[in-house]
Order: sequence, then C-alpha cells, then structure tokens
Amino acid sequence: MSATITVAGTAVVPALPDEVAIGISLTHLAQTPDAAISEVAARSQELEAIFQEMTIGRDRWTTSGVSINEEREWDGTRQIHRGYRAGTRINLRVADPQIVGHVMHESVRRCQASIDGPNWIIAPDNPAHELARRQAAVSARDKATAYADALGVRLGAITAINEPGVSAGPPGLMAKGARLMAMDATPEISVHAGDLDISATIIVSFALEQG
Repeated sequence: MSATITVAGTAVVPALPDEVAIGISLTHLAQTPDAAISEVAARSQELEAIFQEMTIGRDRWTTSGVSINEEREWDGTRQIHRGYRAGTRINLRVADPQIVGHVMHESVRRCQASIDGPNWIIAPDNPAHELARRQAAVSARDKATAYADALGVRLGAITAINEPGVSAGPPGLMAKGARLMAMDATPEISVHAGDLDISATIIVSFALEQG
C-alpha cells in the first residue's frame, strides 16, 4: 500500500466589508392594543420618512416581525396588568457605513428606537474569498513538501481534497456592535468599517514516492 500524507492548508486574508446591517426595533406600551399598535405604526412611518430623506432604496430594508402582547408585572404577591406592548423590527442593509450612523442617530431621536448592530457583511463574490482559497492551497502544498523533504521522500500526486469551508471573522470589536437603547437625545455615532478576516482551510492528501 502506497504511503500518503494529509495536511491542512490555511490562510487568513483581510477584506473590507461590502455591507453593514442593523436591526431597528420600535416598541410602545399602552392601555389598549389599538393604542399600542397605532403608536408603533406612527413611528414606523416616521422611520420610513428617515429612509426616504436619505434616499435609501425600498429594497434595502425589511420588516422581520410585528407583535402585540399583554404585559404583566410581578409585584411580589401577584401579576399586575400593565397594558399591551406592540412592537416591530426593521432590518436595514446598506453599503455606506456613514449612512448607518445617521440612521441610528435619527431613528433613536425621532422614533425612540432601539438599535442592534452594526453587523458587517462580506459578499460571496468578494475577491478576498478566492485569494484566501488560493493561499490555503499553496499552504497545503508547502506543508506537504516540507514533510516529504524531511522524510527523504518525494511528493507525488494528489489523492484527495476536502474543503471544510471559508469563514469571515470580526474586525476587532466592530463585528457586532452593542445595543443602542432609545433616548431623547444622543450624539451621532461614527460607524467605520475595519477589516474582516477571511479564513480558508483545505485538507489535501498526497501520495509519497521514494526519492
């Protein structure tokens, strides 16, 4: 049986994110379901007005959920009815991070929103993916060659290739921002896209031949 060697080639390539995403949540507690949902609807319209003012295309945001539930609070002895809480969540994705900073500021100031994000996104066709794969393949061959040389044999044909996958890591602490809670006034936040690390791994098996 011919001897073989199996190695893992890895590579990490920096890449600027292609998009940034945030989640915008609007909630309101009122004594009746109609009052609660009406207030959330009014804030949703104001949020859409913000998007329109900034010429954000309609295809860049989606409503991911609408809810209305009775809210109760435990006072130590029993549950007390507090009212009805309505809520909705809008997910926004844009290419320009500075737009996101302005949206975060205005949605908190004008809509009493809560913000989740930012989350950074690398597009599937970003050239960094291919570069990472190529560098991982070179890494695998270099490793196998080094082992073969040390063992006094030659590297032969490839017998198997397996790709566990390519992943995007965080650019420091900016991969996912903290939750920004609603408040009456807040300074506008500067949102900057640091590099994401694109990681690639490939598992390659080579035949070994006598030198």
